[in-house]
Amino acid sequence: AGAIACKKSFQYTSKIDKEAGVATFDLSSLKMRDHSWYTFRDELTVGNRNYSYALNVCGRAQRPSTLCQNEDPLATAYQFDSTNNGGECFRLGSTFDDDNAEWSLIDPLAPTKGVKLKYKGGTHCGPPNNKDRSITITFPCYNRDTAADSSFFLDSRVREKDCDYFINFHPTPSACPLGCTKSSGDTVCGNNGFCGYDSDRDRFACFCDNGWYGESCEMRGAPTTETASASAPGCDGVCVALIFVFLLLLGLIATAIVILFRVRKMNELNIRFAALAEDLNPDGEEAFELQDATRDDDDDVDIDG
Repeated sequence: AGAIACKKSFQYTSKIDKEAGVATFDLSSLKMRDHSWYTFRDELTVGNRNYSYALNVCGRAQRPSTLCQNEDPLATAYQFDSTNNGGECFRLGSTFDDDNAEWSLIDPLAPTKGVKLKYKGGTHCGPPNNKDRSITITFPCYNRDTAADSSFFLDSRVREKDCDYFINFHPTPSACPLGCTKSSGDTVCGNNGFCGYDSDRDRFACFCDNGWYGESCEMRGAPTTETASASAPGCDGVCVALIFVFLLLLGLIATAIVILFRVRKMNELNIRFAALAEDLNPDGEEAFELQDATRDDDDDVDIDG
């Protein structure tokens, strides 16, 4: 399998409005250069488990200890005895390719929480597990949600279960969906808004605080009409439906008012007509009598000659 990019897109369905969307992440800004690596400690540092861990993001790490010289090929992550006192070194991954790296969302319904990257194909683990070692790195998005969650800021130490290892990376804007940062590694929405899914534009975008605007909430003040239309989240299908219902209700209310006004006018005219008829004929008899159009009027007509 060939090397893969440090960029990944996920299709997901929002748990808020059930809209389908695509979230794209780029962790390339976290990749360490050659001869560098990130170092973490084991959650247990007693007895014969005094381990340290070295890993790179989207690439292989250099061997962190002379104990690892016999571990080939170069791997994405290592577990080694930090005392260098005759301990051991194990690979927790292999090369960074499709067969040995696996992406996933922290929360499949909320991409703004960040992503996970699992390295596979490490040194084989003996009985009773009998499988290759692996390590899963959780990359929390440094957004307002994670900033308010103190659990993301606890001491990041490697946990192990049945030869599978787990580590929480420090919260970073690089683990946020693209669209809420100008580029990988920037602050999310300039710290002047929050990252959310804009269903009208079918992508992630910044929802700015009052007094801020722009694609990344980087501009202060009142936006102009042009910038407001370009940066403000659009009206989605629910919004359009609500507007339609509102206008329909206004139309029905207006129609009801017109009908009520006409009924009242008709009632007033009937009352006036009834009063006028009573004044003209107080005895209740017919006030007017039609003449018989068929009667013989010849006697009333004098014809000469």
